[in-house]
Amino acid sequence: MNRNSKNRYDQTDESEVFKHKSFMAAKNRKRFAKIMKVVLYALAIFIIAACIFAYFFDK
Repeated sequence: MNRNSKNRYDQTDESEVFKHKSFMAAKNRKRFAKIMKVVLYALAIFIIAACIFAYFFDK
């Protein structure tokens, strides 16, 4: 299959379509997991920084 060509599902059988969609779904889940990991780490760092700030600069 050419890299620059569009997927033509009318020329493939249903198993190829299912395999492609399953592969893309797994790829999207992995991408979403990476994004969520970064967001949760950033949120945790923000919360820890806010707690340290409140503890030391409360007075």
